Amino acid sequence: MLGVAVLGIATLGFMWYSNSSTSSGGEQADIAEAGTERVETPQAVLSNKNSVSPDSEFSLDKSSLRGTEVDGGVTLDANGQVVLDPGMRRLFDYYLSLMGERELFQIRSLLKDYLLGKYSPASTDAALKFFDRYTDYLNALTDLNIGGLSRPEERLEKVTALRKKMLGEEMAFAFFAEEEMLAALTLKRMAIANDKNLGAEEKARQLAVLDASQHYSARTEADTAALITEQTRQLEELQLTEQQRAAEREALWGKDAAARLAQLDQQRAQWDARIDQYLRARSRIDANRGLSDAARAQAIAALRAQQFNAAEQRRIASLEAIGQLKPGG
Repeated sequence: MLGVAVLGIATLGFMWYSNSSTSSGGEQADIAEAGTERVETPQAVLSNKNSVSPDSEFSLDKSSLRGTEVDGGVTLDANGQVVLDPGMRRLFDYYLSLMGERELFQIRSLLKDYLLGKYSPASTDAALKFFDRYTDYLNALTDLNIGGLSRPEERLEKVTALRKKMLGEEMAFAFFAEEEMLAALTLKRMAIANDKNLGAEEKARQLAVLDASQHYSARTEADTAALITEQTRQLEELQLTEQQRAAEREALWGKDAAARLAQLDQQRAQWDARIDQYLRARSRIDANRGLSDAARAQAIAALRAQQFNAAEQRRIASLEAIGQLKPGG
């Protein structure tokens, strides 16, 4: 067995920071949103936090998020203080998925209005400070260019260090502790799977011991879209046949997971075809120099609404905002 390494970019970044725009539609597409994935965010996108929006009429109902429920929220402790937790990160990511439709200062204004409708001004101000710190981190993550790092161990090390530096220990732990734990565990699993001195039975035994010690489900991890993306990328680089892919996946995750991943390969190919069609149409809009920046953004938003459902539109807009959906890229 080649023991193909499996470590998703989204495990090392946040859901936008994926090495690939690939995922499947419908229910599987929601799973794949984690792979995002992955990274070339223009600095201008994450700037001007406190500017006044020129479009006071802009609202979620007039965006690609219309008809969706706000994901995440802010938790308060017994003393009414804002608590850092994964729910806050989900809330920030929900609003940041509007990048590409509106500037960050406009998105921040929408988030502020939402928070003021549910929490006190003091709690709102506290949450917005964390939001600003989070977007600063995303800019720094762009500069880090983790997509250029080939070794997953190096990706994990550098991203973890960046989070602690930009977010602080407490915020980095609250937002990313679970992802980092899974990433570290996956690296250990990879080391066992790639050990040429171990036979198949001994590998299986050591993997089972490791998983039990970490209360880990290989089945759940195999379903994580970020891991699917990374493994698929490596399998494609090796130009393996379908049978070889199945053997590699089965060796690391088991027969059931390998079968599901093969099915996802087919769904991924269908999604890629849809993305290609969208990119061709978007290129024609981008090439129209008669459009203002605002008109061009509106036309692209309308194109997304034409070709994708609400969940898919959020993912497409997010990937576009960070430069992950570029014709020929």
